[in-house]
Amino acid sequence: MEHTKLFGLRPQIETARFPSTSLGASSRALAAAFDESGRLFVGAEKGLFWFDGSRFVKLSGLSSPVNAVCAAPGGVFAASGEKVYFADETGLKQAQALGEEVIALARAEDKICALTPGALWFWKNGRFEVEQEIAFGDALCMSPTPGKTVFAACGQAVLRLMAKRTRFGTMTPEMTHVPAVRFTCMAADSLGGVWCGCEAGVYAFDGKSEWVGPEVLSAFPRRPVTAIALGRKKTYVGTEGGLYIVSAENTRFYGAGRYLTGDKVYAVLPAPDEKEVWVCAEGGVSRIRFTEMPLSEKAARYETLLPLFTREDYVTGRAGVKNGDITTGFIHISDNDGLYTADHTAAMSMKYAVTGDPAARESARRSMRALIKLQRVTGIPGFPARAYRRPGEDRFGNSDPEWHLTADETGPLEWKGETSSDELVGHYFAGCWYYDLCADEEEKKELAECYAAVTDHILSHGYTLCDADGTPTSWAHFGPQELNADDAWCWEKGVNSLEILAFLLIAYHMTGDEKYAAARRALILDHHYALNLLGYKKDDAHSSVIDDRLTFYSAVHLLRLETDPDLLRYIRLGVRRHYEYIREDREPFFSFVYAFACGGLPEIGAAVEVLAEYPLDLASYDMTNAGRPEAPPEPRTALFAEEPHLEHPLPASERVTGQLHSEARRIAGRGGGAVSPASWLAAYWLGRYFGYLCETD
Repeated sequence: MEHTKLFGLRPQIETARFPSTSLGASSRALAAAFDESGRLFVGAEKGLFWFDGSRFVKLSGLSSPVNAVCAAPGGVFAASGEKVYFADETGLKQAQALGEEVIALARAEDKICALTPGALWFWKNGRFEVEQEIAFGDALCMSPTPGKTVFAACGQAVLRLMAKRTRFGTMTPEMTHVPAVRFTCMAADSLGGVWCGCEAGVYAFDGKSEWVGPEVLSAFPRRPVTAIALGRKKTYVGTEGGLYIVSAENTRFYGAGRYLTGDKVYAVLPAPDEKEVWVCAEGGVSRIRFTEMPLSEKAARYETLLPLFTREDYVTGRAGVKNGDITTGFIHISDNDGLYTADHTAAMSMKYAVTGDPAARESARRSMRALIKLQRVTGIPGFPARAYRRPGEDRFGNSDPEWHLTADETGPLEWKGETSSDELVGHYFAGCWYYDLCADEEEKKELAECYAAVTDHILSHGYTLCDADGTPTSWAHFGPQELNADDAWCWEKGVNSLEILAFLLIAYHMTGDEKYAAARRALILDHHYALNLLGYKKDDAHSSVIDDRLTFYSAVHLLRLETDPDLLRYIRLGVRRHYEYIREDREPFFSFVYAFACGGLPEIGAAVEVLAEYPLDLASYDMTNAGRPEAPPEPRTALFAEEPHLEHPLPASERVTGQLHSEARRIAGRGGGAVSPASWLAAYWLGRYFGYLCETD
């Protein structure tokens, strides 16, 4: 099978948020501009500020709202009320009153303009002078062009300043093709075109008579627009609900929480090289910086953060995180410590296979030992715990009946039962990777004994996992008496069939014991488990993302280890059907497994894009995608009694941060947590292991 090799730098996003406390407790940042030396000035409700590289410094003498700023020779002009001030980083130098509120300031080459409701002003001879009155008296916005032309909009018309003897050419909806909308912002380009924002979205105007509206400009947001800025390669559109950056490649959304200090955007200022953009919004200012790095560097960066998520060699998540700082808070003991740790074990095992790095092998070994401990700490042969906690740790001794008190060599602990099929998949997934890629002969013997015990437990309890109370756990049911003969298990029928076939194959692979091969044959020949694989993925309106994860984690080992071409046919057809259903999610681990099973190399580029866009900081934020016209909710979730989610997946940069394969369609999330990079690393190193990603290390 040919493998695609993807080289090169990948774009990454880093954000710095400067809340209202950075701007004199201003609740809103209203305007921004660079001076001629590249120094940033921001107008806010409490005055004018400049950025010294790490913080905003207030210029004394002005504490009223500054709603417009533009570059001027030697500094900036800033408008507050009816006055325009000249300032540099040392302070205010002079002021001029224009007689009515200054709505906008703008500069195009050597032309500096001010707009008030009743006039357009030019900077001439050391002061602003009226260039042309506006008869309607209700000007809203303007944009000068590099030439002599200036465009302005008022409630009733679009105006174009015309020379030789200057006057406004007035275009109204009644007489021309001007849309009957109220324009809120404008930006002119070098071709004479004007990009205009309004409540309905964005219009493009050739400056003369032709208009193209939101129905054609499908790449642009269809929601109230508050600011527009034109870069060389991208268009920056501020709205009442966040920032959109539109390019020939894609449209990306940057909302409140992870990126912005508030929902409503008042000004957008891209740097000349477009490597960063400053956004003035409710609650402060944000700097969104676009850097580039190879995925190998991103993986290394994530690995340096792993200690923040590691407790007794379990790699999980953090809670109590403050303001997106993942060094705050504490490591969270979850219901799925085993599954999350399995990601790390698999990732480091594959890294060791690819790079030979002994540190990766040792890291995988430690987390594998932690998983083995979960299998032994319960005292029930072959029954792994979900997690354990010690005195003094979160919620220890809270009388939850699923937590059982015991002790180890360190002291007392309590372990959690009700272990699910999720946890079993994680154990077999990680154990098989470690066995094949890292384990020495002594470890292979120990692993074979451990996984024989777990598999024997399942077989001896009627294809279930039986808890401390002697009853099967809620989800770990794999027998034909339920999957084939009980309609209450219709959703798990195919998924759990695939999982048990993987468990038995892995047990046989490790032990060579024919009883596991015989059990597989019986399920396949007597209970049509191979047939169950063909339609294992149900149309669930994308509600059960955990089943997507569990089946691909199981399928990857079936595809690696199975030698029977007839059984492989069933497995591959099931994987193909599943992947075609979730293809638009572009989940990297799934894409790499699909490519390994079925070809599908065009999927690799999309997988790499998700790996590249996944947030660097790993923290969660209060954020929502509700109300975005381009992100409608899935209308069928009520049929499955599931939490509402989006009809289509979001780019990784716009998601609520969580496990890489579980957040693509989430509508909203809460801050205060952080997820480990283990699921990202598992996907990345699978791509490296299969040879779909090839980098310099």
